Amino acid sequence: MKATVALGRGLVAAILVASTVASTVASTVASTVASTVAASTAKADTATTPQAAASAKPPIGHDEAFYTFGVGTFAPHYAPPDPGTYALPPIQTVKDHALVDAFGQPTTLARVLDGRLAVVSFIYGSCAEATGCPMSTAVLHRLDAELAGEPAFRREVVLVTVSFDPKRDTPTRLGEMQKGRAVGSNWQFVTTTDEITLAPLLDDFGQTVSSLRYPDGAWTGVYRHVLKVYLLDRDRRVRNIYGVGFLDPRVVASDLKTLQLESPSGSLPGK
Repeated sequence: MKATVALGRGLVAAILVASTVASTVASTVASTVASTVAASTAKADTATTPQAAASAKPPIGHDEAFYTFGVGTFAPHYAPPDPGTYALPPIQTVKDHALVDAFGQPTTLARVLDGRLAVVSFIYGSCAEATGCPMSTAVLHRLDAELAGEPAFRREVVLVTVSFDPKRDTPTRLGEMQKGRAVGSNWQFVTTTDEITLAPLLDDFGQTVSSLRYPDGAWTGVYRHVLKVYLLDRDRRVRNIYGVGFLDPRVVASDLKTLQLESPSGSLPGK
């Protein structure tokens, strides 16, 4: 008798559990179907015009991502060599190019450099990739702070950040970026008037940039690019190129001081 009662109670419990599971599954399926239908309807509604289709694809890089500068992850496990103990042979010479500064005034690369040693980076302000533009900008911020503590050396060096996104990185936005500079800084933020003017500048430096697009050809708002920061001497000759695995303010500072010690002929004293 007791066994029969226990068995009966077990069957009732099993039925209740099965009923609960079935109800949950049914609810989940219904919710999923409803969500799918709603999404399909919304997609159909937004795809009726090209403008609606474009608005349904928000750019991956957008205004909210501006000016987020992260500290680079690279830290060398060695002490950079003392300035002047090594040579930096010229790699290439870059030409002069038309630019626009953070005040909206036309200028040129030669005018910005003004015969000084230079560290030149290429970025776009909406970049949110940790090892991309934010990293190079963070390193230049640290260099800028170090140069602020050496006024005599700072007068011989200029930091230049070139945006390859002239449509969004307007002079107003470049001016906002410039506000984070150290007091008395020579750091310049520039761009070009348009992509046509930009192309030969990128080609001259060897900085590759391409637009990342959706399958239908619409731009995502993101650029594919390899992080490169260039060290230039007083004659606009590239003397070093830093990538993600070699970009450290201590290394760059040592290279700058090595160039500072060079004679006009490009050789180090006593060599």
